[in-house]
Amino acid sequence: MKSIQTLRRICFLLFLMILGACNVTKNFGPKEYLLIQNKFKINTMKVTADDLSGYLQQQPNKKLFGLFRSNIALYNWGCKGKDSKFKKWLRNTAGAAPVLVDTGMAIIACKQMTQYLANKGYFNSAVKDSVVIKKKKATVFYIVKTTKPYQIRHIEYTIPDTLVARFVLKDTSKCLIKNGMNYDAYKFDDERMRITTNLNNNGFFRFSTNYISYKVDSTLGQRKMNLNVEIANPVVPSKYNPAQMVTLPHERYYINRLYIYPEFDHLAGDSVHYDTLLIQFEGPKKEKSRYSYYFLYERKMSIKPRTITQSIFVEPGSYYNLNNVNQTYSRLAGLQVFKYVNLRFGPSQSKADSTKKNAAPIDCQVQLARSAGHSFTVSTDATNSAGAFGLQGGLTYSNRNIFRGAQLLSIGLNVSAQTQPSMSDNTIKQWFNVLEIGINTSLTFPQFLFPIKPEKISKRMKPKTTVSLGYNFQKQQDYNRHITNVTFGYNWVQNSKLSQTFNPFEIALVKVFGDSLFDAYLKDLTDQRLKYQYTDHLVAGLRYTIQYTSQQLNRLNDYIYIRSNFETGGNLLYAIDNIVKAPKNSEGYYTLLNIQYAQYIRPDFDFRYYEKLGKQHTIVYRFYAGIGIAYGNSIALPFEKAFFAGGANDLRGWKLGFLGPGSYHNDSSAANYNQFGDMQLEANIEYRFPIYKVVKGALFVDIGNVWLLKPSSDLPGGVITLSTFIPDIAVSAGLGIRLDFNFFMIRLDPGIPIKVPWYPKGNQWYFNKMQLGDIVWNFGIGYPF
Repeated sequence: MKSIQTLRRICFLLFLMILGACNVTKNFGPKEYLLIQNKFKINTMKVTADDLSGYLQQQPNKKLFGLFRSNIALYNWGCKGKDSKFKKWLRNTAGAAPVLVDTGMAIIACKQMTQYLANKGYFNSAVKDSVVIKKKKATVFYIVKTTKPYQIRHIEYTIPDTLVARFVLKDTSKCLIKNGMNYDAYKFDDERMRITTNLNNNGFFRFSTNYISYKVDSTLGQRKMNLNVEIANPVVPSKYNPAQMVTLPHERYYINRLYIYPEFDHLAGDSVHYDTLLIQFEGPKKEKSRYSYYFLYERKMSIKPRTITQSIFVEPGSYYNLNNVNQTYSRLAGLQVFKYVNLRFGPSQSKADSTKKNAAPIDCQVQLARSAGHSFTVSTDATNSAGAFGLQGGLTYSNRNIFRGAQLLSIGLNVSAQTQPSMSDNTIKQWFNVLEIGINTSLTFPQFLFPIKPEKISKRMKPKTTVSLGYNFQKQQDYNRHITNVTFGYNWVQNSKLSQTFNPFEIALVKVFGDSLFDAYLKDLTDQRLKYQYTDHLVAGLRYTIQYTSQQLNRLNDYIYIRSNFETGGNLLYAIDNIVKAPKNSEGYYTLLNIQYAQYIRPDFDFRYYEKLGKQHTIVYRFYAGIGIAYGNSIALPFEKAFFAGGANDLRGWKLGFLGPGSYHNDSSAANYNQFGDMQLEANIEYRFPIYKVVKGALFVDIGNVWLLKPSSDLPGGVITLSTFIPDIAVSAGLGIRLDFNFFMIRLDPGIPIKVPWYPKGNQWYFNKMQLGDIVWNFGIGYPF
């Protein structure tokens, strides 16, 4: 009864909001009109509304679900009667003041659009506004009439400094301005920055964009122009007569000495007397050079000098390079042991350790201030593991410099509780009925742990070595599982787009203790492969992962993301057992610690394409494929390595583990422990769009399934065959709601089956069978992909 009353109140509130939204203009004055839309009429396809919409001075109030301007109704309610905190919240947070048409702002917008068109080469174009009013509501039309754009016919350079000219002219292949392109002032600014960066990376420390200017000759006719890029020399007071200004060539600089302050203190002043330690390290073998670093310190250094030098890309004896400076900032900050990092350059005050022709020496001071070495972090999160809602709490201790080499020691304790339906009858009998407790320890080194000096490996790879040990206890509804894992691996980056991980050593020991129902279920299985999935097993292998992304931060461009894994297990152990003729157990398999170990190979591939349709609209295309093959010492993949379909990040029309393999279906709604596969194919398309403020929407379609590679009497229809592949493809769709707070996202993606694999051929499409109860309510944290 109470729930019915609550539902009535919610419906009544929504009715009031809709009613209020329909009467938002009721109290407007005689010359007040609500702006409901901005429209563009443009005479060319080469200029779009998206190009000009950023110059609009007024935007109409947003609609709730694209239907009603309920924010105005809430604002109006907040303005009525006696003021209160709730009324202020209605006005300032929940609601928004009505946007009234201001013709003065429309005129400003027209001027700015006209200037934008001129900057893009459409000189003497015209932008006018026209206001259409209907029932106190106004639509502003912006009529854009562009002229034919000017084009660049020829590019020339005027550079009196011959040394600067040499570096600029040999780099013209990367010039952003091309013959035949439209005049574009914004592209000119980008080219000015590109030239400046190029010169900064070649020793011209004091060069800036202010020295670069453009001159255009538009008297050629036919809306063509010649472009002259001019790079001026600096004008400075004369060394001999300061009142006289002289023009000098640009000075090129090289790094003479590198001074490092590992315990820098802003408040210390110049009265501090430092001890000096000179350390020399060899560079990579191909460079055949030695670099000298001067460490200035008051007391014993808390961080080993080698750790610091391995994060510094500014090299003594080399020309100043801006890219190396930025790399140094990034790497030193990435060590997580410094709260302050600053690189300061100035004229060299010491004897030159080396000389460079036509270059002046400068010294570099690397100023570092330590951050706290120990920290505790307490976290609480809502979780979504395989579509099951839960709560998680964690306590983490971190030591960022445990061996004085910026090694990061992390010890974490995590406790989580989830709500999952019972596998016996697919109902929720108790909230938070699944408990998980885990403790994990990891130690990360900012270098490769090889019997090779770190200096022999390129710094630009950002090498890391991680050793981790963890124990996890899972109390499921039908069984308990104990997982112990040990990992040793390397991580490095090839460049800003490509990263790689190689774990040559991964061990996971899994022990399963089932209840009577679970044991009875396993006993009834005739397929030994399915039983193997839920028995004690050991996984010992290696894994290689490569990731690539073409995404450019702070740029609105399409990009791709690719991740590929190759994983294998048990091969080394099997080879050793074969060589030494180790005894086998009663079932004919080799064991380690009296537990049969798994032998398998498992590659997978994940491809995503993000198509940007403006600042807030995106279409994401995803394709995933994976396959696992057990052989030798195994008859099936370990449970942790199997493929599952359904859930909040997969085919969202089914719960996790309730789809597949193939056309198999559990009619009795009994335990579905066995609904996994040896391979998976999946494709997704998702359109993401804004709704209102932090509320976002997503329209999605998911297709795919999991399959077995070998027939199973317990899973009829589960094996993949050429004739049944297409009918076995499942399809689901849905409309999701997301709350995007930038730093994290909460989403609700209700999905419904569209094509069901286990239905008879010719009758698999679900359109005429849909019911409200068929919707699967997927709760998630973050994007699904």
